[in-house]
Amino acid sequence: MKRCTVIIPDAGPFNSLWVADRLDLLLALDMRLVVVDAVYDELTSDLSYPKDRAVKAFIDGNQPPFVIESTEIGEQERKKRRSGKKLKKNAGELAIVDFMSSDDGLRKYVSVGEPVAILFEDAGIRVFNKPPNLHLLSTVGLLRGLERVGVIPSADAIIHEMTHPSKPDRRPADTRVFTDLPDGVDDPAAIGSSWVPS
Repeated sequence: MKRCTVIIPDAGPFNSLWVADRLDLLLALDMRLVVVDAVYDELTSDLSYPKDRAVKAFIDGNQPPFVIESTEIGEQERKKRRSGKKLKKNAGELAIVDFMSSDDGLRKYVSVGEPVAILFEDAGIRVFNKPPNLHLLSTVGLLRGLERVGVIPSADAIIHEMTHPSKPDRRPADTRVFTDLPDGVDDPAAIGSSWVPS
């Protein structure tokens, strides 16, 4: 039984970890990883771009632990794409709101009382009436935690690679900007769990 379900409702953590060539750290968590369908579609929409190809191969090749959660908005946008219709520019954001507020989205995971963590970068991610078993964790907060428990030797080295890309296929335009440096966001659950990656 995994200790926690990690929900990744925005593309930021994937983009940042790809820039540093460290997508593998998501697997090091050894937890179920839930991705909203419209976010997956956004992340993998342009297979001529190395990031989209790498993220698609990574998620597709690791199911489980990855689970793609369907949303009505994601399904509507995929139908539009198949029929050649114009897509909504904010479909990903709408799908996230749908997932975070619907009974068959986030609530499905937190209602059973097991610990759930939201891994995010988008400052717009808000959980109103935060359930007591829900953790909020930013990419920087995740890296700080992984360093504390010895999974990685240096969070700063990975953050530097994200903010100063040097790996193959990375461009200056891939540079990540974090608003939560130096410590990141690590908002623990009020009750129900206490965990660190090991």
